[in-house]
Amino acid sequence: MAIATATVQGLSSCLAYQVTGVCFFLRCYLFYCEIETSIRVQHYVPDVVVSTYNSPTQHPWADLAKPISTAMDKAGSSLMGSTLDSQATTAREAREVVTMKSADAIGNPIGAVMGGNWTWEYPDTNEIQAFPDKELPKIQQQWSQVPSDLSNGVLEGARAQAFNPSQMLNQLGSLPGQYSSMFSGVSGLGSFGASNPMTSGGGATSTTPTTTTETTSTGSSGSSTSSGQPQSYSQLLDQMYQTLGTQSGSSSSGNGNSGNAGLTAYLCPGGSGMLSIQYDSDLDALFWRGKVPLELLYPGSWVPGVGEVGHGLVNTWGGTYPRTGELVQSHPVKSSAVLAARVASIIRQEAQPHIYKKLYAKGEQKYVYFKRGDEPRWQAVHPVASTDCITFGDNDSLSVGSYGDHKTSDNEGYIWNLWQRYECCERKTPIFLFAVP
Repeated sequence: MAIATATVQGLSSCLAYQVTGVCFFLRCYLFYCEIETSIRVQHYVPDVVVSTYNSPTQHPWADLAKPISTAMDKAGSSLMGSTLDSQATTAREAREVVTMKSADAIGNPIGAVMGGNWTWEYPDTNEIQAFPDKELPKIQQQWSQVPSDLSNGVLEGARAQAFNPSQMLNQLGSLPGQYSSMFSGVSGLGSFGASNPMTSGGGATSTTPTTTTETTSTGSSGSSTSSGQPQSYSQLLDQMYQTLGTQSGSSSSGNGNSGNAGLTAYLCPGGSGMLSIQYDSDLDALFWRGKVPLELLYPGSWVPGVGEVGHGLVNTWGGTYPRTGELVQSHPVKSSAVLAARVASIIRQEAQPHIYKKLYAKGEQKYVYFKRGDEPRWQAVHPVASTDCITFGDNDSLSVGSYGDHKTSDNEGYIWNLWQRYECCERKTPIFLFAVP
């Protein structure tokens, strides 16, 4: 319940709901056509819960993600041919400390309820198979923009590798065979959702949600109501719908699923399904741990100041690239934040050199979406929950303390909510004309 509670409590700060315009559609009959309209809105959605941790036994989302992580750890060990180890403690000292952590991204149940997304999905090799054709040309274009006066032997070698990566790409051909049996096991994890509230069982399909008692990460649970939902969970839904109703101006507050029906016309469905596994670093061990170093093709892995989580070299929490589990950052909270940002960078884009399931808007049949490239917002959930959303990388160099002070975890397990911004309007007819503004 802790994840759902923290998410609902952050709605008033993180949702940022705005009406931005009107969409126009054309509906035609036998002898005439008419115009229909719907409002255009934008807001943030809590798409996924991103966790960073040392080992599956210390996963901070104990009731749900810990069993999944344990299963993924076995898959990763099989891929790597050795036992996975992430026990690189992040120490706060006046010297460089290389930390290594595992990470995962799982669909936020509140975000799924907001958009009515009942699908359950898991990673596959589709995106990485598209890497040579879709992402590699972009990487080569990035290298062409690196100033020539920065060139040295190392950079020139990296640039040459990006334009002739055949040796690395040859390793991608065997991936479908390596992962086929593992994906069969991962798909079976969908049945685990039957023991958790409002989850769909197995496969990337839409099903009727199952409602049972949910336990918190500390092992407590709510009492059941006659509908099968825990009373505390029903109260959370009520609070969520009331908050959404206030911000969206909807007259429907309701409770349970009936309230959602009144609100969905004014909400853009997000990108993740109910407790979907969008990313797991152990399943992605070949790339997260650098055994297949495709991340080194990116200029950001070599050029300081490119893709920093922060403001260039003046103030940075760490580099987005290379998007592996290793990082030089002495503050454990900032270290977790940078690793979470790396996971977000992977799952928010197509054709990345990783094993994952891309976040994509689930309501495209019923809604018209407008692309927005804004950075996501982050909400701290564990060990100290926050009701506010922030952007990682804020400059705290002149502050008395550093971001995350007094919010550290004893076992270095951290949980963040990733809020993404969506802008859409409800599709009134198949023929979309235009939108204003």
